Amino acid sequence: MNLLVVADVHGCSKTLKTLVRERWNPHDEFLIFVGDLVNKGPKSAKVVEYVRELQTEYPYSVFVVRGNHEQMMVDAHDYLVLPEPAFYTRFKKDLIKRGIPLKKTIEWMRRLPLKWENKYVMVTHAGVALHARDPFVAANLRSVLHNRSALKNVGKLQIFGHVIQEPEIPRFYPAANAWCIDTGCWRGGGLHALRLTRTGEVLEFLREPTHSTDL
Repeated sequence: MNLLVVADVHGCSKTLKTLVRERWNPHDEFLIFVGDLVNKGPKSAKVVEYVRELQTEYPYSVFVVRGNHEQMMVDAHDYLVLPEPAFYTRFKKDLIKRGIPLKKTIEWMRRLPLKWENKYVMVTHAGVALHARDPFVAANLRSVLHNRSALKNVGKLQIFGHVIQEPEIPRFYPAANAWCIDTGCWRGGGLHALRLTRTGEVLEFLREPTHSTDL
C-alpha cells in the first residue's frame, strides 16, 4: 500500500473533498492527515464530519494525527474559562449548526494519536525536535504538536506540517530527512499532499488550489 499524506486542512472542506475525491485511491493507499483539520478556515465542522465519514467507510485506510489545533479544542473544552475562547465558540456553533455532537467530537480528538509510523516513515504534526526531552508529551512546547525548532533525524523519513512553507511549496530538510508539507491552505496557499511508497520513496506531490469558498 502506498501512502498519501495530506497537509494541514484548517477548515477548508471544499478543497479537501476535491483532493480526496480526485486524487486518492482508497483501494491501494493509506490516507494520512498530519493534523490541524480545524480552525482558521471557515468550515471546521464540515471537515471533521467528512474525515470521520471517511474513517467509517475505510476504517483500515484512513488515519488522523493530532495537531495542536485539535489539542486546543480539547483543552478549551476540559479547562473551560469564561468568556470562552473565540475559536472554541466558533467551532461549537459550527458543530451545532450541522447537528454534530460536541462531546463526541472532543473525545474523538482526544484519542487521536501523536504519530503514525511504519519501519520507514513517521508522520507527526510538527516534527520531532532535535532537543526535546520527550517529543511525545503533548504539553511540551517542543512536542510533535508544537515544535518549531530544529528537527531530529529519527532514522526514517519524517513528514509533518504546522509551519507554513514559503513560497507555498513543501520543503525538504536534508539533515533530518524530513518534509514539511504545510503551505497555508486557509490563506490561499493550496492544500498539498505527498504520495509515497510504504518504504518512503517519494512518488509525487499533489497540490489542490484553495477553493474560493474556503477563503
